[in-house]
Amino acid sequence: MKLENQIDKIKLLISKAQTVAVVGHHNPDGDCIGCCAAVAEWLESKGKTVSIFADGEISEKFSYIRKVPEFNLDGDCDHFDLLIVLDLNDVERLGAWRDLPNKADKIIVIDHHMKPLFKQCDVLVDMPNYASTGEIIYQLFESLKVKITLEIATALYTSIACDTGCFLFANTTAYTHHVVEELMKKQKIDIETINFRNFRAYERRNLPVISYVLKNMKFAFGGKLAITVLPYKAVKKWNLNYESRHGLFKYATDVSGVISTIFITELKQGEYNVSLRSLGKIDVAKIAQTIGGGGHKNASGATYQGSHKQLLKVLLAEFAKVIE
Repeated sequence: MKLENQIDKIKLLISKAQTVAVVGHHNPDGDCIGCCAAVAEWLESKGKTVSIFADGEISEKFSYIRKVPEFNLDGDCDHFDLLIVLDLNDVERLGAWRDLPNKADKIIVIDHHMKPLFKQCDVLVDMPNYASTGEIIYQLFESLKVKITLEIATALYTSIACDTGCFLFANTTAYTHHVVEELMKKQKIDIETINFRNFRAYERRNLPVISYVLKNMKFAFGGKLAITVLPYKAVKKWNLNYESRHGLFKYATDVSGVISTIFITELKQGEYNVSLRSLGKIDVAKIAQTIGGGGHKNASGATYQGSHKQLLKVLLAEFAKVIE
């Protein structure tokens, strides 16, 4: 349901709540972290007692966001007046915090993914036409006349920039640029630091991994599809956690002529993390759904159990249907 139809109910639920949990998805990205931080900043300014959750390691690159050190500190709490779920459409994506809905009297879900599966809620705002959940949160703040502080502006800029690939992805719209313009008018956001940390900087220890990815990249369909497989022996050798693996796909998507990528990481014997990316009209979310995953049109993924060869066979067959 669209945000404008839920504003009054959201306002009422927040006004009645004193203890509020804000939660995002496991393996939190910039959109998730930025939204959670911005909402927490706002709620605390209203005198609420706020706890923030997102299962998984919060990358050091987000340390410029003031609320980052407060994530996952109150896991023993057994009751909240209100739970606000951000940037996810399925309770399973809460990971270690999947029991939080059972600890809350009321639940608000705000998301921009397709086909929401999160049914256990009092308010569901589902707007897949928005590039990021951060854009929806900005619209919410505008509707409620929330004062945009530097901390909120920084968090929301991070949210929007990360889910649009620093405004390179096809999901970037005129509204995306409008929101960023308004945020920059309201506060002096350090966009240089945010953009460098999120889109340019990498650790020196990742150089061997990057070299491996570049050397072992394969191509199909006349160079339009790039395929990378990171075996478990490489994951173990370089002690690669989620953060150090995430983003390696960009070395494939940046190759001239490539319009889609498959990046497979072997997490353990018979279990694979699959990351799919595309440019333009190819909908990798539909391809991810064939192996039990999902996501956005141009950025999706899945966890796959089974044979690596069978996985590649299925994915290549699906890409064959859409790559011209």
